[in-house]
Amino acid sequence: MADDKDRDEIEMRKKAIFDGMSKRGREHVLRIGYENWDPFMEPKDPRERIFSGASQRAAAIVQEFYRSRSDREESVALNKELFDLCRGLLQGEPRAQTIFEFCNWFAGQAR
Repeated sequence: MADDKDRDEIEMRKKAIFDGMSKRGREHVLRIGYENWDPFMEPKDPRERIFSGASQRAAAIVQEFYRSRSDREESVALNKELFDLCRGLLQGEPRAQTIFEFCNWFAGQAR
């Protein structure tokens, strides 16, 4: 009985949060599915992006890339893009995989 009361309380709070959101926020929730949305989930720790094993490995790979290309000057904006792409590839992110496949395809087209 207490579980039902707790679930009802959680659902009531969830609905109140949803109703208080902007139209854009509600649309985002509806895209992922209201039942799948958890407004009480703890936010991700931004330090995880920087200090994870994949991030450290990606940083090392990008630095190795710059060392192998002495004719290229390192830029902050480009370094961030390369780091994000490399980390994405290491973590198997679909976006990074698609960019990688496009680059390979484009290299074959340019010849």
